[in-house]
Amino acid sequence: MTETNCRTENSVWKYTYVIGGVASLVIGAIFSIALIELMTGTIEIFQNNFVIRLIKLHAEYSESLEELLGVVNLLDMSILVLVSLTALAFYPTLRNVNGTLAIIALCQPFLGILLFLITQEIGRTVTFSTALTISAIILWNERSDRDAILGVVSAGLILIPDISFMFFYSEIMSIIMSTGYLLFIPWWFRSSLRLFQQANNALLKK
Repeated sequence: MTETNCRTENSVWKYTYVIGGVASLVIGAIFSIALIELMTGTIEIFQNNFVIRLIKLHAEYSESLEELLGVVNLLDMSILVLVSLTALAFYPTLRNVNGTLAIIALCQPFLGILLFLITQEIGRTVTFSTALTISAIILWNERSDRDAILGVVSAGLILIPDISFMFFYSEIMSIIMSTGYLLFIPWWFRSSLRLFQQANNALLKK
């Protein structure tokens, strides 16, 4: 690859890193606000993101909450799109570790959006398993990466109750999912910082 092509590629990915960093930052902010509003009960729209609804369902089942899981709303779709942008920004880093797994991580959230529109259920699991895949690939390359460990643990704790709700509801699952949610929020902020740093590195190589 020529020097000119390298500079062009770095320039393109620089903007992708920035977009992904902003997307990850917004997700972290949405989840943080949702947690605050869950405790204060002032803004219902943020309390109704699908992770919070699943936590509520496991804690205290009600038909009205279950019906909400079948509603495709703007907030949920916005989160899924932001996850897709984050996955796209991580792609150049992941492909240097494993090209096949990088493609899987890239496709997951887009497949999740499609499945979410069709089923309103499976799409969430596929999309948020993207964070698990991204973290697992990074952890494969760097076993001591704290952000990757945080991503694997937090996403795992969320996904287990997310999958189990199709079969049963449990207060224990609510606690597990709440713990994962609390750990998941800083993962998005850490991912945002990581992507912004990559954007800066790409700029320096220009």
